[in-house]
Amino acid sequence: MKNISSSMSLDDSTIVAIATPVGVGAISIVRLSGKSAYSIALRLTHREELKPRYAHLCHIYDIQETILDEAIVLYFPAPHSYTTQDVCEVQCHGGFVSARAIVELCIALGARIAHAGEFTKRAFLGGRLDLSQAQAIAGLITSQSIESNKILMRQLKGDVGVFVNRIRESLLEILAFAEVNIDYSEEIDEDYRDEMFKRLGNIKDELSRVYESSLSRSALLEGYTLSIVGKPNVGKSSLLNALLMYERAIVSNVEGTTRDTIEENLHINGALVRLVDTAGIRQSDNEIERIGITKTKEALQRSDIILALFDASQPFDEKDKEVLDMLHTCNDKHILIIFNKTDLPLLCDEEYLKDFFATHSKALLPYPLHISIQNNGAQKVRESLQEIVHTQVGDESLVLTSTHALECMSSALDSLCKSYVVLESGEIELFAYCIRDTLDFISRITHPYESTELLDKLFGTFCLGK
Repeated sequence: MKNISSSMSLDDSTIVAIATPVGVGAISIVRLSGKSAYSIALRLTHREELKPRYAHLCHIYDIQETILDEAIVLYFPAPHSYTTQDVCEVQCHGGFVSARAIVELCIALGARIAHAGEFTKRAFLGGRLDLSQAQAIAGLITSQSIESNKILMRQLKGDVGVFVNRIRESLLEILAFAEVNIDYSEEIDEDYRDEMFKRLGNIKDELSRVYESSLSRSALLEGYTLSIVGKPNVGKSSLLNALLMYERAIVSNVEGTTRDTIEENLHINGALVRLVDTAGIRQSDNEIERIGITKTKEALQRSDIILALFDASQPFDEKDKEVLDMLHTCNDKHILIIFNKTDLPLLCDEEYLKDFFATHSKALLPYPLHISIQNNGAQKVRESLQEIVHTQVGDESLVLTSTHALECMSSALDSLCKSYVVLESGEIELFAYCIRDTLDFISRITHPYESTELLDKLFGTFCLGK
């Protein structure tokens, strides 16, 4: 991988930061990178040399030559380091004192505090990582699910870079053809034009597949939002508690007990699911309860999955109809209809749901799921949810994980579509211009040849020490 152009040259000043969360713990890591990182590490340890990639148990000395701490010190010489510069790491005792004191010593010896994401920015500018890999690192730090990690690790391994390079090579071949024939556009053979259309179609299909797959699987990275809805006293809070396996929500026979949404996280098949317990749906004169019902409707709109509970031991009534009417407005959501309290005599008629199952294409089951929360019904709900989560995570196709990459892909597709039109009209010069635009947008996914301000913005979202 080549270094970025000289306009974005690699800063060799020495930076320092604490790379672990500040707080009480066994170990804190202070990281140094830059031209003076090695000499500063020698000053801290009073050693004459540090063996590369070897863990040295050292005393750390302050300016007054007093032992400050005992630590493991590692030295990674350039260019075989994370930043491609000399990197030193001090693994001191965790807490609020040692790591901060070591950072202050490094600053006194000539280092400066690193900006957010500056270590990874240097790795990018030094050619150690492309932009998609750098963004995968940021995602891994904040990831909350195993499936998210798997997707991000594919990106960190370089799969996105391989994909982008392959598309770039295909586009460059098309561009070379166009550039050569700009002065002879009226003489271009029809077979050559057909070949260009075929190549463009193949590229467009591949870009569209990755783009659509990335959009549809964004929930794997951000987590699924699942709302539990129903009229009062159908068992929504009881189901929430049973899924979480602890008493999170207050359960009462009094209608309207839940007046605000309650949110908690749950992991199913390695994916993060945000559970939202909502206020019961019914007409109410209580202002606070009405606000809660409004929040329920808002929660439905931002949900990926909806669990709709009905009381199987009670006849279908107007409150149930309100819930069902609300579900009819959620055609883009995965919905699981649940009949609860099936341990009691059944009085709720499933006939009322016939129209729903006939019209809603994303119903998780073509019939209500019959459960009793009191008799391990939450396990049946988990199993049904595992089916949809498994369907979502089973595909091994490439996924773009950042808004930046998705925007670049969308712009590339737009430019590619324009190239169809101008090729049809025979305007080869304009066709070449559209292909160059497509190349530019695709390249930005991994190597944005932009201004330093763009890079500062992209890497500014990273945490300190990374």
